[in-house]
Amino acid sequence: MTVGAYATEALRSRLVRVSTVNSYMDTIKQLDLVDFPLANLSAQVLHQRLLLVTNPNTHRKHVVALRSIFREMPWIKTFKIPRAVPRVYALPPEETLRFVLMLSPYELQGLLMMYAGLRVQESVAITPADLLGNRLKITRQRNQAGEILAAKTVGEVVIPEWLAERVRAMKPCTGTPGGLRESLNRNSKKLGIHVNPHLLRHWFCTRMVMSGVNPEMARRQMRHSDLKTTLSYYTQINHADMSKMVGELFK
Repeated sequence: MTVGAYATEALRSRLVRVSTVNSYMDTIKQLDLVDFPLANLSAQVLHQRLLLVTNPNTHRKHVVALRSIFREMPWIKTFKIPRAVPRVYALPPEETLRFVLMLSPYELQGLLMMYAGLRVQESVAITPADLLGNRLKITRQRNQAGEILAAKTVGEVVIPEWLAERVRAMKPCTGTPGGLRESLNRNSKKLGIHVNPHLLRHWFCTRMVMSGVNPEMARRQMRHSDLKTTLSYYTQINHADMSKMVGELFK
């Protein structure tokens, strides 16, 4: 039996969401383990494969997946899940981001990430039927293969009325998360910057926090289960921001 076959069978027998199964199987593919003989698999083999993963958060994601897939194997407990490293983005001005989105055929999906905090997979699955007044229901996401799955976090967000009007008039989106990422990357390079979907979600959360929005309201808009995630991982505060705050408070 191969590692890929074992992982498929193990995950199928558990109550795991389809999106989680796809994510875990993506780890098997990225570590080039799909056709690796299960009989030859060991902690040393996995450690060697993980050494090639330089991004700390991607490394953490793979360890989580491996611990889940191979939980029946005693040696998997030697893999400790590292702490997540907050991503730090150089957030461009709002006008610059809007210009990048205007150049893209995915402008509306980008606006939903920038002004509603949607994840890229969720943004390409939104339809007018998901809108009730100015409340947007997030229940679905689209994967790279174009399949519609349950969203990572189901919930509602309140969006600006001007954006709600755009959603009501929108045409069905048939694009994929990868196509959206590529479009943002290509168009932002023209301006000498790098913009990706997750940066837009960070911008949305940071804008709320820096504008004095109640932390609980920000958490709900971001659809986080933990307020710490909202405040610690999705806000970008630099020295200039701190100086401005101190100057305005204690002038």
